[in-house]
Amino acid sequence: MANMIVRALLLYVFLMTSMKFMGKRQIGEMQMTEFITMMMLSELAVLPVTDNDIPLLHGVLPLAVISSIEVILSFIASRSRKFMVFMNGNPVVLMKDGDYVTENLKKTRISVDDVETQIRIGGYKSKDEVDTVILERTGKMSILPKDSRIGGGEQT
Repeated sequence: MANMIVRALLLYVFLMTSMKFMGKRQIGEMQMTEFITMMMLSELAVLPVTDNDIPLLHGVLPLAVISSIEVILSFIASRSRKFMVFMNGNPVVLMKDGDYVTENLKKTRISVDDVETQIRIGGYKSKDEVDTVILERTGKMSILPKDSRIGGGEQT
């Protein structure tokens, strides 16, 4: 039992160090590759904690490899726009000039109800107050109001 606790503590410290090294953001801001990396790291870390027959080094090495791959891919993506788009895709316009872009809604499998929910969460009463809605690479929606809402109206 004590062995399992020590192994869990060591792997926890290693994972925390790896995550700091990879520069992780909040979960809602993660790219798909970062999310997959997180899932793999969590699965790999559990095995040597629960099975004393697996040497601790056999748990740490795959964690180090996966973490290193993520860092390398992030570095390449920061230097190459084409690679970043290949890995993470482009933002998708779901609403333009107050009208839904039906083709993009279908492509992203997002319903009008989902967009309107996000519009309300953004503090708008209806879609009539919104000019553009963009589905960002992180999966969050950016809501850009009509000109009158962002200072295009009269100054007082």
